[in-house]
Amino acid sequence: MTTDPDTSQIDWAAFATSLSPVPVITEPALVKQKSRDFYWYSPILKEKLHGKFGDLVAVPRNEADVILTAQACVSAKVPLTVRGAGTGNYGQAMPLFGGVILETTSLDKILWVRKGVMRVQAGARLKDIDAQLRPQGWELRMHPSTKRTATIGGFVAGGSGGVGSITFGQLRDRGSIHGLRIVTMNDPPEIIELRGDDIQKANHAYGTNGIITELELPLGPAHDWSDLIVAFDDFMAAMRFA
Repeated sequence: MTTDPDTSQIDWAAFATSLSPVPVITEPALVKQKSRDFYWYSPILKEKLHGKFGDLVAVPRNEADVILTAQACVSAKVPLTVRGAGTGNYGQAMPLFGGVILETTSLDKILWVRKGVMRVQAGARLKDIDAQLRPQGWELRMHPSTKRTATIGGFVAGGSGGVGSITFGQLRDRGSIHGLRIVTMNDPPEIIELRGDDIQKANHAYGTNGIITELELPLGPAHDWSDLIVAFDDFMAAMRFA
C-alpha cells in the first residue's frame, strides 16, 4: 500500500538552495503558470485538476542540471513533474502532489545533423528547429498544430503525429524515432540510451518513467509551405475534397 506524497513539511527555500547552480523559479504566480497545461479544455479535468500546482520550478541548462535536480528530488522524496512548453490538453504536465516542475525549455540546442538525421535536446521548440534546419535543406518530418510553441521532447512524450503523418506515419511507427536519451529517477539517477523497439518504453509516456534529455530523429526535405484554411458548405463536400 502506498500513500500520496506530502510536501507540506519541505523547507522550499532550503531545497531551492540545494539545487544550486540550477536556475529556479519560486515566484508563486510564475510557478502557478508553469504548473498548468490546457487541461481546462475538458470540463472533467478542469474540475479534477483545479488547484494543482508545483512548489518551485527548476530550469536546467544542461543534462548535469537535470541529474542534480533528479537526485535532489529522489533524496528528499519530492515529486518531480517534467514539462516542455505546456501545450498539452490532458493534464500530462501538471503536478498532482506539488513538488518540483522541471521545465526543459533551456535544453534547446541541435547537437548535430548528419545525412537526414538530427540529434537535438528535448526543450528545443519545433519552429526553432525547422528554422535552423531549413538552410541545410531539411525539416521535421511531422509536427502538431502547436508547432510554434511546443518542444520536441514534449511532442514525443505526449504527441502521436500531426502534419506530415500522411506521408511519414505516426511517432509510434518504427523509424520515426532513432534514439532517446533518458535520465531516470533511480538513486543515483542513471542515463539510458533507448534505441530500436526499446524507444517505445518512453515514447508517448508523458515523462512519467524517465526524463528525456536528447532525441535522435529522421528528417525530411524542406518545403516552402503555405498555410491555408478551406471552408465547405456541407460535410460531404469536405469529404469529396479530402
